[in-house]
Amino acid sequence: MNLKHGSLESVILNSLWELEKSGIYKNSVKDVFEHINNTNSTKRAYTTIKTVMDRLYEKEILLRIKQGKKFYYRTAYSSSDIITTSLKKIATQYCNGDMTKLAQMASQIATQAAIRV
Repeated sequence: MNLKHGSLESVILNSLWELEKSGIYKNSVKDVFEHINNTNSTKRAYTTIKTVMDRLYEKEILLRIKQGKKFYYRTAYSSSDIITTSLKKIATQYCNGDMTKLAQMASQIATQAAIRV
């Protein structure tokens, strides 16, 4: 699983996870384009969304199904899968693989954020 992705890739993944959470597991580029532009203040071009979704497919983060002339997409991994893999990678890189240390740091950050609110 190639977890290196940009901010628009994250927006697209979050959009697909939201659509899938509501029971829609087969989404066209148009579906994602409309969802993103209806839920985000930054508007995106259809062609940009399509290009990024194709790249996510090439990275094997999205699955693609062709029906007739149209492609439909769904996520290959749940958000939990990606978060878990990312946290393990961070722990390996910055905490010598110590998940407890990473959890303590995350707890400190959460406490600091709660104080600021």
